[in-house]
Formats: sequence, C-alpha cells, structure tokens
Amino acid sequence: MRKIIFLFIVIFFGGCVFKTNSKPATMYEIYYSKNECNKKLEPKNIYIESIKALDIVDNRQILIISERNFIRYLDDTKYVALPSEMFYKALLKGVYSNCGLKPVFSPKDDDLRLKVELVSLHIRGDHAEVSLAYELKDDKNIIKSGLINERIFCPDPSSVTIFNTINKTANLAIDRLIGEIF
Repeated sequence: MRKIIFLFIVIFFGGCVFKTNSKPATMYEIYYSKNECNKKLEPKNIYIESIKALDIVDNRQILIISERNFIRYLDDTKYVALPSEMFYKALLKGVYSNCGLKPVFSPKDDDLRLKVELVSLHIRGDHAEVSLAYELKDDKNIIKSGLINERIFCPDPSSVTIFNTINKTANLAIDRLIGEIF
C-alpha cells in the first residue's frame, strides 16, 4: 500500500515539474513610432481622457478572428499591458510629436478634450484591424466625432509578424485621428 501511495505522489509531483518547464509567453507593447514635428503653428491645448475599450479588446492576449468568425488568442504571445493603456501612451506620444497640439493633464475651460474608445484591435482573417471611436469637444460643444477604421494585410501568421502588423495599423489609426482632430 505504501508503494502505491508513494508511486502516486511521485507521478503527481512529476507532472507538476513538467508543467513548470513550459515556455514563457513573449510580451509585446504597442508603441507610436513617429517622432518628427509636423507643423510649425501655435499649439492648441488638448486634454486626452483615459481611453476606454470594449471588454473583448481590452485583454492582454492577442485576439485572432478567423474568416468564419471563430475567436481564439495567440498562445505564445501577450501584450505587456492592456491595449487601452498602451493606446493611451501611443496617442499621447503621437500628439506630442504633432507640433499643432499640446497635451495637458489638467484641462481648463478653453482647452480641447478628446475622448477615445478602442472598438477593435485584432487580426481578422489575414488583416490587422484597428477601429477607434472618438469625440472632440470644448467645454460646451462637441466639435467633431467619428469612427476611424484602419486595416493592413498581415503576410505571415507568425506571432512577430502579427504583432508588427497590428502595431503598424495602430500607428495609422493614430495618425488619422490626429489628422482629423487637427
């Protein structure tokens, strides 16, 4: 009886040892890659509210949607932070790189306010898709609102290529958002 219990314990803990040897996930962060100043004007102050995202999007796993709408996540990669946090950081950097806008962190009455919601951030079939809903307002009126959709072909199903394509698509969406609010 002791031998059977001992054998059971060895097998049980042996399985735990094999489980701990799994490969850790590669971590990625969405970033804004442009640094040059676009315009030479007197900058407008803009307050960027915290970016909100749909629950399915605001997940550290990279979302893949097949042509038949089957949803899965990449097994070997994750985002280093939530997409809403990374997008806020990238948008802030994008606004800083645009000389016509100046981000502020405590808005005054005459400052612009930008509210952004991340609607989609995924691979659908063989394309990376990023969708943003935005609203630009001053202290009294909505100046502009809209939906931005960007899509780029993803040539390879490897994790690195998928992330790089998502990042390029996010950069295009941020550039287009800055162009529309400026």
